[in-house]
Amino acid sequence: MGYYTFVGLIIFIVSLSTAMFVYFKGPRKKINIYYSLFSVAVAVYGFGFYTQALAKTPAQEIIAIRIILLGTIFIPIFFLLSVYALLDEKISFAIICSIYSTGIIFTFINFFTSHFAQNPIPKLGFSYLFQAGPLYPLIAIEYAIGLWISLYKTFRSYQISAGIKRNQLKYLFWAGLIGFTGGSVGFALGYNVNLYPLNPFSSYCVPFAIIIIAYAIVRHQLLEIEVIIRKTLVFASLFAIVFGIFVGITLALQQFIVGGGLLGLAISSIIIIFAVRPLEDFLTRVTDKYLFQRKYDYKQILRSFIDEVITELNLDRIINSTIELLDKTLHPAATAMLLLNKYEDRYMSYKTTGYGRDIALGSSSKIATLLKATKEIFPVHQFEKYVNPTDELKREMEGLNAELAIPLMLHNDLIGIMILGKKKSDEEYTKEDLDILTDLARTEAIAVGNAQLFAEAAQNERRAAIGTLAAGINHEVGNPLNIINTKMQVYLMSLDGGLYKNKKTDEIINESKDIMNTCLKQTARISDITKKLSNFARPSKEFKPELTDIEEQIDDTLSVVGHELELERIEIKKNIQKPLSRISADKRQIQQIFFNIIKNAAQAIKEKGTIEIRAYAGSENNSDNIVIEIADSGDGIPEDKLEMIYEPFYTTKEAGKGTGLGLSIVRQLVWRNKGDIKVRSKVGEGTTFVLTFPKAA
Repeated sequence: MGYYTFVGLIIFIVSLSTAMFVYFKGPRKKINIYYSLFSVAVAVYGFGFYTQALAKTPAQEIIAIRIILLGTIFIPIFFLLSVYALLDEKISFAIICSIYSTGIIFTFINFFTSHFAQNPIPKLGFSYLFQAGPLYPLIAIEYAIGLWISLYKTFRSYQISAGIKRNQLKYLFWAGLIGFTGGSVGFALGYNVNLYPLNPFSSYCVPFAIIIIAYAIVRHQLLEIEVIIRKTLVFASLFAIVFGIFVGITLALQQFIVGGGLLGLAISSIIIIFAVRPLEDFLTRVTDKYLFQRKYDYKQILRSFIDEVITELNLDRIINSTIELLDKTLHPAATAMLLLNKYEDRYMSYKTTGYGRDIALGSSSKIATLLKATKEIFPVHQFEKYVNPTDELKREMEGLNAELAIPLMLHNDLIGIMILGKKKSDEEYTKEDLDILTDLARTEAIAVGNAQLFAEAAQNERRAAIGTLAAGINHEVGNPLNIINTKMQVYLMSLDGGLYKNKKTDEIINESKDIMNTCLKQTARISDITKKLSNFARPSKEFKPELTDIEEQIDDTLSVVGHELELERIEIKKNIQKPLSRISADKRQIQQIFFNIIKNAAQAIKEKGTIEIRAYAGSENNSDNIVIEIADSGDGIPEDKLEMIYEPFYTTKEAGKGTGLGLSIVRQLVWRNKGDIKVRSKVGEGTTFVLTFPKAA
């Protein structure tokens, strides 16, 4: 039974140490509190495991198994709460109450009844081992439910996460799966079943899971406690080396030189005085290199950033990739990207990490004023170097836990501010760091400015497109309004003319019903038309993919643009394969794609012509695709111009008839919805746009 004793002791020591370690790092953070409680529950389980292996009497076995079951009851509870806290998801009050109530009730049953464990007897190689009570399966059920929910949520979040968060969730998922699966094997012992060799092997799954989580803490900043680890490693190594130098030199001189004790002490002290700082720097570099801050080539980082971001026109991607770059290289404990809101005249947080709250600075704040004046990075540790520093400026920086304030300058305008907290390694930002951040800020300002200009121009393009629909909508709404108006007027004229005097009440009521039903039908038609226009005109604030029917989106688009095309004597032909699988996409964005292409096609047709819309399953490259072709009989595009049609602000239309953003926006939206776009065209014959989207899973 020696290995059971050893494993139980290891689980107890490692888990309890982890609990204390995590809690004292962030005693007010939910993730730290719940993970500490989870580690305590595992420690209780390990201690019970240890005492069970040593049990020699029935009384000792009952105490041991109750300790094990106590840990087993709360392990899934606090692991589940840790997962929710890590994912920053809220739990309803009812669920919280049911979770804690289950833990309290099970604890009472465990310690004050024999319904979970009873009648220890010698079996399966143990001096004494418990027998399962009538309610013993409830613990197994609670354990399985907690395991399934925790792992399911972790895996689902892992699938949609990116960067360091994805790695954290990956290791947490595997640690949970291994640890919980290993612990579940022990349930069979209560029914006199020893799942050999699984049972001895499973004993090591729990400490192995703890090792995995420890690796995630060190390597992927899980729970963000790497600073303490780093300081602990540096201090321990420094102490060991210094102590070794002191003892070694002192003992050597005592051995070979008479009276060498004092001489050894003096020499050791001198060496230690001059060696401590270089040793500390060396150990810091080693821990940074192999655990935290992998050495990085500044030129390569800048080149990579420029390649990825400078041509990007999506603000979300620019900000996210910037924060990810900073996290991979400088490891700031907190980062905030503030962009100028012209309407509120404030710099408001677009995205933050490590803050847990939104941040805002007035345009006349001390930080913003300083950055506008200097156009340079403001480091807090050089605060006193600035001319006439004010207490208010210092309070602003301290309130943001900011170590650096970095200006995003574009044409002498401060369009944004990057705030960086201290490094997780607890080092100061070096001159080399400030130099590269200056270059990054210049690139960032250009990329952000271009993205904002593109978004504003895209919205203007959309408003202009809505304006062209006014005549068509007026016609579509005018028809049902005329019907309603005519019905009402005829009824009132008949009433005033006395036509209803000789009619029976039932006849009048039936005729009134017919009029009302007709009016209701026409108002429903108006409502449907205005709703479609409203949905189309309303800007989409976020990307919301959902199951999307291609034919339905084509019809909705044609309903707001079709009348105008008919007035221009353009015939619309539809050839939609049925049944046609749906795609996963943002419906509004798909409508905007169709609208822009159809509108461009109409403008390419000078007099009479046709626009044919075809949709079918399968493409040359992939049978799991849906293909939409929009072909016009217009003038076509010259071959040397085909590569330019997607460039922002490029247009072949007359001045005042286009911004040149329509197709650029279309391509961005197609890519965002995981699609592809191609074009075929011949001068004098027309143009065909080919859209390809993957079928929904």
